[in-house]
Amino acid sequence: MTSSVTPAIVVLGSANVDLITYCDEFPKNGETLMANSFAQSFGGKGANQAVQAAKLSPSPNYVSMLGMVGSDSYGSSTRANFQSCNVGVDELKVGKQNSGLATIQVDSHGENRICIVPGANFELSADDVASMSATISAASYMVGQFEILPTTTAAGFKLAKFHNLTTILNPAPAKALSTLPAGLLSDTDYLVPNQPELSLLSGLPTSTVPECVTAARALISMYSISSCIVTMGSHGSLHVTSTSTFHSPCPPLPGPLLDTQGGGTEGGYGEGERGCRVQRGGEGGAD
Repeated sequence: MTSSVTPAIVVLGSANVDLITYCDEFPKNGETLMANSFAQSFGGKGANQAVQAAKLSPSPNYVSMLGMVGSDSYGSSTRANFQSCNVGVDELKVGKQNSGLATIQVDSHGENRICIVPGANFELSADDVASMSATISAASYMVGQFEILPTTTAAGFKLAKFHNLTTILNPAPAKALSTLPAGLLSDTDYLVPNQPELSLLSGLPTSTVPECVTAARALISMYSISSCIVTMGSHGSLHVTSTSTFHSPCPPLPGPLLDTQGGGTEGGYGEGERGCRVQRGGEGGAD
C-alpha cells in the first residue's frame, strides 16, 4: 500500500535480520560451546537509523526507508516490522538475492562478534536510487551509512544535495578515505563517526578529546562539512564545528552492560528529527 504521507526524513541504507546467540564466553577456534539463549531480531545500520528516527517523529511514515530486501520470508518480516514501527516502505525494493543477515554472538560481558551477509543490501544500485527521486526530492533530510555499496550511498547523497536536503552520514563500517567515492564527504552536512572511523578518515590520532577535535576540524575544513558528531563510547559524544566544540559526557549506567549491538548507529540520528522540529517553529528538541 502506498502512503499518502510525504516523508521528511529518508534513510538510505541496509536492513538485516539478526540471529543472536548469548553465551558465557566466545568459543575458541575449533571449540563447540552450549549457548544460553537465542533471539532473532531486526537490524542493519540503516534500519536502526530509520526506526530510531521514527520513534522521535510526530506521525507515521514521517521517516521512509530506502533499501532492498530479498523475496524470502526475512524480507517479508522486515517490511512488516518497518510498518509496525511507523517507517514508510514505499521505496523498500525487492531484489534477486537473499535478505541481509547478521549472525551475532554476545558474551556475558556484553561484548559481541558479528558476521554480516549483505545479500540484497549490496544489490541496491545507483539506478535504484535514481528511481526514488520523487520521494527524495520531497524530503528534508537524508541519512546514510556504509552497509550498502558506497557508490550507492554517494549517488543518494548527490541526488539529495541536488534537491537541497540536509545529509547525515554515519561512516560505518569503517572505510579508508581512499576507498570512498569522490564527492561523498563533500555532499555530507553532518558526519557522525566513532573514534576509529574518524581516525581512519582523517589519518590522525583520535584517542583524546583534543585529538578528536583536531581530526574532526581537518575533515570539516577539507570537505566543507557543517559539523562532526563523534561518538566516544563511555566518554559520551563530541559535537565539533569549525568554530565551536561541545562535549557531552555519558552518564553512568544504571546497571551492568548487557549488549552494545545497535547503539553506535543511533547516536546523532535524532539530528534529522531535531532539525525538522526547529524548522517547524521551535518544538522541543528530541534527544
